[in-house]
Amino acid sequence: MPRKFLPVYFFPGPEVGKKRDHIESLKEGLTDQDGETPEQHRFYPYDTETAEIVSLLMNGSLFSSRRLVIVADAHALKAADIRILKEYIASPSPEAILVFTTDEGPGSRDYPRSLADALPKNAVKIFWEMFEQDKRGWVVRFFREKGLRAENSAVDLLLDVTEGTTDALREACELLSFSVDSQQIISETDVDRVLEHGREETVYSLFDRFCRRDLGGVLEAYRKMINSDPGTVDRILSMLADSMVHLMDFTALVNRGLPSENAARELKLRGGKRAIRAYNDGASRFSEDELAAAVRRIIDLESWLRTAPRELRAPKTEIWFCSVIGRAS
Repeated sequence: MPRKFLPVYFFPGPEVGKKRDHIESLKEGLTDQDGETPEQHRFYPYDTETAEIVSLLMNGSLFSSRRLVIVADAHALKAADIRILKEYIASPSPEAILVFTTDEGPGSRDYPRSLADALPKNAVKIFWEMFEQDKRGWVVRFFREKGLRAENSAVDLLLDVTEGTTDALREACELLSFSVDSQQIISETDVDRVLEHGREETVYSLFDRFCRRDLGGVLEAYRKMINSDPGTVDRILSMLADSMVHLMDFTALVNRGLPSENAARELKLRGGKRAIRAYNDGASRFSEDELAAAVRRIIDLESWLRTAPRELRAPKTEIWFCSVIGRAS
């Protein structure tokens, strides 16, 4: 029996690797059913007008029997965009599959709830990060399949310095596998040598530096990120905003006498011991008033970035970092 495909899907959540694999599986299923690979397009709300995306969906493809259209960062869609898309969702093209994605999950500030509510439940699949105990098992199984073993302390450090997605864990484990002898038991020293001192910058490492109030380090990390992927210039602050809100709430709880581990549990912070260290650093270096002002300003800056000229976005963001992290003389 041929596989039934929905005309529109929504894949939210922070687990990017599994999400990408799921979309690839969708593409392979369309290829098997149609006998040819669908014509694929990827758009971002801040780069392409929604009316242009809908026009592409409604017009048949000249090169294949079906189009697969992905709209990434769906949390950046404006209310007017979602109204246009709802009209399309009510009467979609039979020759196209539309997929919305976002790293945001239900409950986050920027989650596009109105978009999710416009779709049937079976069209929405949330990709959550693995639980902490599942991450450990994933790492141990990966090394076992490679004929390797790792000390418990090495696995602890690897989980602390790596984002909690399968993509990040796979990249870290593969790098370690290539960097040690086949009969070697991976130690904490190996993890520190291979990962901690040679890792790429991410929003998580940028936030670590932010919490240490390391302005030079933050600017260096930010510039590396946008140089390696210019498309992230619009997304870095969006991804950083939730951590800023959590830091503000964490600081308030700790200042009122709650132990940091309890505060992290109360706020359901992800990232293990390393995250708690970062939040403790931030709580000790920023006052509650400073953080509250920073959160207000990051919301204003995010709004400005959505319509600002592209050449001004990075400089304006760097000015924000300087004003928040820099100390008054």
